[in-house]
Amino acid sequence: MAYAVRAHRRTDALDDACTGRDGGGPYDRGMPERFTTVDEFLAAQEPQRRADVETLRELVREAEPRLVEIVKWNSPDYQLDGVDRLTINAAGTGPVRLILHFGTGRPEDRGAAPTFSGDPEGLLTWHSNIRASLRLPDPAKPAWEREAIVAVIRAWLAEPSTAPD
Repeated sequence: MAYAVRAHRRTDALDDACTGRDGGGPYDRGMPERFTTVDEFLAAQEPQRRADVETLRELVREAEPRLVEIVKWNSPDYQLDGVDRLTINAAGTGPVRLILHFGTGRPEDRGAAPTFSGDPEGLLTWHSNIRASLRLPDPAKPAWEREAIVAVIRAWLAEPSTAPD
């Protein structure tokens, strides 16, 4: 069954926050220049931000237990079969988000429409044809939203990380 993709286009401010170009970032909160472990990253977070990151980590692990968690781009990053596919972005002062991407296996085009069809609820905000972000679920919302987020992550990870032939 094909779903219509409700592609939320990025705003420059949000895209800057997702890529660390917003002038904020870990250095503004007195964090070390580089983290070598996820535990170091978590220890440097303020309590609410740490809780938000932990919530996203739980959703990611629920979606795909085979993911390998490392620190890359100074943030928790998740690899599947050796390819970077998800990154938690907690830099700056904006909301904590999960960045969904395809590593370097696909060319990125910020002007192209995404072809991903695994987001029937329209939870993703698109930043290019191969990169999107997912906001932290609202704890006041029903449980279906958490389930929908896990389903989107699973669908994303089921997509090939290399460009289709």
